Amino acid sequence: MRYLICILAILATACGGNGGGPSAPSPQIPNVVGSYTGSATLTLPELQESVTCPASTNVTQSNSTVSVAPIILGGQCGNLSVPIGQATIDNTGAFIGNTTGTFNDPSCGTYTYGGSGGFFGREFRLSMSATSATCYNFNFTMVLSR
Repeated sequence: MRYLICILAILATACGGNGGGPSAPSPQIPNVVGSYTGSATLTLPELQESVTCPASTNVTQSNSTVSVAPIILGGQCGNLSVPIGQATIDNTGAFIGNTTGTFNDPSCGTYTYGGSGGFFGREFRLSMSATSATCYNFNFTMVLSR
């Protein structure tokens, strides 16, 4: 767990245009600004072990672009910082764009990850799985509320 690195890569997409005629109103992007607290669970399937830790973060927003401060995992997770950064959400609050990719861990080499999540009502939910050919795979889930 010492070198847990979670990267959520989100590519912004935009669409629009004026066809010259009337158009339906565009759906509103939800306001998700605030401080979020709750819990996160890290599971290592091969070891059949998991740990649940208190978690918190802050979110700022400009239209559909949200900026998520690092998620801090306290308790048994030892104030581990999970970087998220900027993401784009749709009118339901879900992340849009690329939620799969790879990242390198200094001790384990390359991980391949996939994930999903977003803001639903007053909750920020994130679920991610990462696999490695040389280290333990892990699953990460969290539910935070504002």
